[in-house]
Amino acid sequence: MKLRIASYNIHKGVMGLKGLKRQSLTIHALRDQLHSLGADLVFLQEVQGRHDRHAGRFEHWPEDSQHDFLSKTPSAVDDLLGHSSQRYFSAYGMNAVYPHGHHGNALLSKHPIEWSRNEDVSDHRLEQRGLLHCRVNTPAGPVHTMVAHFGLFKRSRIRQASQLVQHVHAHVPPDAPLIIAGDFNDWQRIIGPELEAGIGVREVLPQGNGLLGRVFRHGSFPCRFPVFGLDRVFCRGFEASSAQVLSGPAWAGLSDHAPFVVDLTLGAGH
Repeated sequence: MKLRIASYNIHKGVMGLKGLKRQSLTIHALRDQLHSLGADLVFLQEVQGRHDRHAGRFEHWPEDSQHDFLSKTPSAVDDLLGHSSQRYFSAYGMNAVYPHGHHGNALLSKHPIEWSRNEDVSDHRLEQRGLLHCRVNTPAGPVHTMVAHFGLFKRSRIRQASQLVQHVHAHVPPDAPLIIAGDFNDWQRIIGPELEAGIGVREVLPQGNGLLGRVFRHGSFPCRFPVFGLDRVFCRGFEASSAQVLSGPAWAGLSDHAPFVVDLTLGAGH
């Protein structure tokens, strides 16, 4: 079985300076671009479940939560008629809650999501972080997926990596195929060895293009000049045939991160 996966921090579907008229709504263009990838699984971070202020500020703010909106087939006509068809199953894990709304992680899947659970891995009150765990029923059997968003501080990320390892040991069979992807904020590349040693995953590294690609082959942030490898993919039971951080005019300005796309093949014995 082959799976194309994508990991993307979508910056809540809005770009620009907070609270000013220079803010732009990007969620519609994001949906168009995401669906053009043909991914089987999409691991999303900073997904807006609700935002009453943006709903009042932007004329075309979606009526659906963003994970539901992104799961539907892009069509301007369908949007106007309210008939957009469902292309993906979706699950959402609420991490940050505030008076006017909430945001968190989400998974979009072309295969049915049997169940999902969201684990709070926040390390302090200033950063609400989570781990969204879903079991996806694929034609080759169940695959465990985890959408991660870790903190900005090194000590927080180390503790969150430890929580992830403990969660996998408690809730994922040791021989089950597993994909973990998201925004790990780990530009120092510290937590990868802990995950590899603790739960037997392997990191998938992006393939570089040209001189800059070879020098900054792990970059996904900032989008316009991606030199920091914040967005990462780890898997168990799969082999990667291609891995690429996407850039260029089509993605510029949609988010502060660039999307990371990986093609995986389920290994023998799974």
